[in-house]
Amino acid sequence: MTRLAVTGWPQGLHLGAQLEDSHTAAQYTLGLLASDQKGNVFRYVQNILADSIAVADGTCVYFTATDGVVTPDFTGGSGVSSKVAGVGIGAIAAGSYGWVQVSGYHDAVLTDGGVAANDALVGHTVDGEADTMAAGEEHLVFGFAMATDSGSPESAPAQLTGIL
Repeated sequence: MTRLAVTGWPQGLHLGAQLEDSHTAAQYTLGLLASDQKGNVFRYVQNILADSIAVADGTCVYFTATDGVVTPDFTGGSGVSSKVAGVGIGAIAAGSYGWVQVSGYHDAVLTDGGVAANDALVGHTVDGEADTMAAGEEHLVFGFAMATDSGSPESAPAQLTGIL
């Protein structure tokens, strides 16, 4: 993903940081939303330390019981929802802070190898991955694949539908 400078905030603030940067101490209010010039929306979060799993570009993360704190651990961890809270845009170590994307075009969402173009995407039981929606999972959809997944690890470009 291209590094995006944050140039505008809803509050009219200017910030010189890069969205892919992570921090060991909070630099901004958890849950803060920012958008880029293309209309993509990002949320500032903490990757929970308790689950000891790093977030990477394309990793799906899930809500925890604490506002603004997320985890890529779908099974057995601190996640309290099977609803995806966002998709990583850079590396965020366990316990660290950074940005995840919640709306707009993401060029490489990690997938399970069975995603086709136009499939609705939901969280997968494999930590950090997306899967195609099954009947009854409509409420869990966080985006749509723009192409069939490929590569190693497998990923697909996706349009995120607004996980706000």
